[in-house]
Amino acid sequence: MDVKLGICNFCFPGTGLFAPRLVKEAGLDGMSIEYGAYEKGYPLSQKILRDLYLDEQQKHGIAYANIGCSDGDFLPFHMRPSDPRFETVRRAHFDAVDAAVYMKIPAVFFSNFNASLVKTEEDLEFTARRYRELCDYAGEKGIQIGCECPLSVERQLELVDRVGKVNFKLFYDSDNYSYFTSFRQVDVLDGIYPHMMNQLHVKDSTEGHIANALLGTGVSDFQGSIAYLKDHGFSGWLIIENLYEKEDFQNISPERMETVKEDVKRLKEAVR
Repeated sequence: MDVKLGICNFCFPGTGLFAPRLVKEAGLDGMSIEYGAYEKGYPLSQKILRDLYLDEQQKHGIAYANIGCSDGDFLPFHMRPSDPRFETVRRAHFDAVDAAVYMKIPAVFFSNFNASLVKTEEDLEFTARRYRELCDYAGEKGIQIGCECPLSVERQLELVDRVGKVNFKLFYDSDNYSYFTSFRQVDVLDGIYPHMMNQLHVKDSTEGHIANALLGTGVSDFQGSIAYLKDHGFSGWLIIENLYEKEDFQNISPERMETVKEDVKRLKEAVR
């Protein structure tokens, strides 16, 4: 496969404080950057932080695959305009696109889990409406918009149809469906593949947990996802999202970077 290997900045020990340096040390090509949370004032809205990330990028010779907006776990992406936080969140989403332009990052993706999970037809319509608006704004600037969610294949494809924008893509994860749903991972991958972004998350888990197992040792059928991607000539980013500060990982090695490196080794072997 013609792939680049990355990691989410918050996965590193110390929640990514020195992430660009650690990306280089782990032998990865780059990483995903988190835009940040509403209650912390969306840190990446600050120019000084964007510039520091760019300085570190040049210093360590790495790439930034995307900007991730995971605040949807706590604030509904399908928030109604009557919510007093609506305009602040809406502006922040546009600003995440502006940050991607400024930092020359090709994509922004949004997490539609928990508070942002689509449960009703109205939720779906407001979600599609927000994505249409974002895609129009991002499309003018050459930025792709991704949606990561645990919906069925049918529901995800319905969302694609409702958004109806060429720069709207679905964001796959090699473990989410094992944990959040009863869907088989590879079935979902097969169903959404034609509409999938050329980036995805890889992680693994033990039964009843998430992102707490070395790649290929858990219940997610990590190998099945990789085999499917190989068979279909996938080209793009594979981005690790294991959470190495979880207790299960602490028990693997006293030095958590060694555990990160073990996962990087496993991922490199898997994609050969």
